[in-house]
Amino acid sequence: METENIFGEFEKYLRRRFPKRRTPVDYLSDLRQFRSVCRKAWREIRMHDIDAFVEQQRANGLKSATVRRRVAALKTFFDFMAEESGDLSWPNPVRFKRHAGKVERRLPRDLRDEELERVWCEIQYARDRAWFALMVRAGLRVGEVVTLKISDVLNQEAEGADPVRIRVEGKGRKERMVWLSAEAYAVLAEWLAERGETQSEQVFLNERGQPLSANGIQWLLHRYGRQAGIDLTPHQLRHTFARQLTEAGMPVTSLGKLMGHAQISTTQIYTAGADPQLAQAYQTAIQRLEPSSRMPILPHASENLPARPAPSFSPAPVQPPVPPPDWEAWATHLPEAIRQASLDYVRRRWSAWPASRRRERNLSVLSELKNLWDWFLGHRPISAPGELGLKDLWDYQTDQQAKGYAAGTINRRLDYVLGIARELAERDQPLDQSVFRLRSIPRPESLPRHLSTEASQNLEEFLLQRLTTSDPCLRLENACLLVLLHSGLRAGECVDLRIQDLDLPGKRLMVRQGKGQRDRLVYLSESACQAIQIYLSTAGGTPDCQRQHSDPVWLQKNGKPISTQWLRKHVAQVGTALGIENLFPHRLRHTCATRLLNAGMDITRIQKLLGHETLATTMIYARVQDATLEADFRRFTSQMERQQTPLSNTPIVVTDWPTQVVKVQDPIDNSV
Repeated sequence: METENIFGEFEKYLRRRFPKRRTPVDYLSDLRQFRSVCRKAWREIRMHDIDAFVEQQRANGLKSATVRRRVAALKTFFDFMAEESGDLSWPNPVRFKRHAGKVERRLPRDLRDEELERVWCEIQYARDRAWFALMVRAGLRVGEVVTLKISDVLNQEAEGADPVRIRVEGKGRKERMVWLSAEAYAVLAEWLAERGETQSEQVFLNERGQPLSANGIQWLLHRYGRQAGIDLTPHQLRHTFARQLTEAGMPVTSLGKLMGHAQISTTQIYTAGADPQLAQAYQTAIQRLEPSSRMPILPHASENLPARPAPSFSPAPVQPPVPPPDWEAWATHLPEAIRQASLDYVRRRWSAWPASRRRERNLSVLSELKNLWDWFLGHRPISAPGELGLKDLWDYQTDQQAKGYAAGTINRRLDYVLGIARELAERDQPLDQSVFRLRSIPRPESLPRHLSTEASQNLEEFLLQRLTTSDPCLRLENACLLVLLHSGLRAGECVDLRIQDLDLPGKRLMVRQGKGQRDRLVYLSESACQAIQIYLSTAGGTPDCQRQHSDPVWLQKNGKPISTQWLRKHVAQVGTALGIENLFPHRLRHTCATRLLNAGMDITRIQKLLGHETLATTMIYARVQDATLEADFRRFTSQMERQQTPLSNTPIVVTDWPTQVVKVQDPIDNSV
């Protein structure tokens, strides 16, 4: 069958599966993209052809979500081909877990309230104000707006407490009811009066009297956003609607129903950046800590500093591609099969690493792989990675343990070897299957490496007393260390901060693509905000008001951005000055978690603040101190015993111990 005929049949298949959806259009476009770079007969396409296509797409800078959708399109297509040909044994060359990869977990791209006001002021036409109001006050998608009919606007004559309702056919052909406030309906009613009676049932029409299209609204919104100085998309208005209602206190279950979400987890994606309870819990906990640290009273640093433009949490600008290292020059002494398998393994992970640390991470992995293969080749002669057996891996574990290497280090290095082995297995290449029986060395359950209460207080006081310094390097140190100590950022997350990520008036900042490619909001203490403002006044010799939103926050005196090595070095220097041994950035992250926990912050909120996927990870970082445990025991046992029958009529009187006894009608007979 000719390619175009196949595509035609595939389109019919998709329209049966996904009626009234964009899926057929997107999947066909993705399939044509693949066909433009791979002209093989369909039955000859193998897994490595999909590998090459995915690597090319990532090299072209496509977002991980787009790559994932194209992989899904190819998987669906090859399933269709097997069914269409009647040969159900036709293997699908797509391995979804291998090819799709992880998608970044980004925060909602909502507009700030002042940005929303700027855009609204640019819109004068009644029709455009109406569809804009439906998106930002009812959370409608652009497709739901353009398909809205006059008959879908119910009880239009409602007054007083009865809000106007709108019937919406949403994603997946699911109908739902949404409500309009009186203010939003007034904007819609203005357009309906101007629209008048026409033969078309659609609410929104263009200048020719035809239904307004989704592309038309996108074009108009882009124009209004450009006039307001904002890069704007329709879905940002929906995100803004969710954020504003969350901040107003609407339960997530009700919000999910309004937005037409089948799963609460979907609604939580929209509201991830709006958590007033988390912000309040953080500020309450940090205020309990600051007085205990005998903080000096400081003036607001922003009083004598130039005003900064309002920060924006819009999507980060596309960074220039990071040039890869010289692959061909790496470890040329290794057997070619081993060398090529190692390079393939690293190349496939290149685009998944954060751009700012991609080259550093790549060189680190290649260095460890080189040392691994040198050890195995010194142990016994091998010419290909598939020749390694389980005994070789056991011998490596034994040797490295004898040399004093930590279990985590040994496990990480052998994970690289097992990753290469899995890729060989997927390609049906020769392999000793016994390697997959390797068990990792158990890691000791060590306590968090947090600072003691005294040490953390001394560090905090030392930094606060230096805030008035005029030395740019000390100002930079102060700001970085207070952010690490009070917000628990990882070293790489701190180094990667951009000016647009700061929201000092709101005492918060955005972490973009943290560990696991997850975005999150992090809150700041008053002292951390002051330190940042003082530093920014003369950062890198450039006044704050002259810096661009995409510029790095942390600049040295020579104007160059700091690195993770710079941060580790200066954190260690401050530790040495205070007599704190082995002070490094991640130790401040442990300290932040432990201090917040013992100040009364809920562990689940600390988990969200630190960006941990599981609560078990947060429990590794935060440790309940004995003083906190004793205070909790006294408080809660006191409450419990007031509600229970006393164990004795003559309790022992102890200082600070509850002595009030609950009276009972039948006291216990002590003679029994």
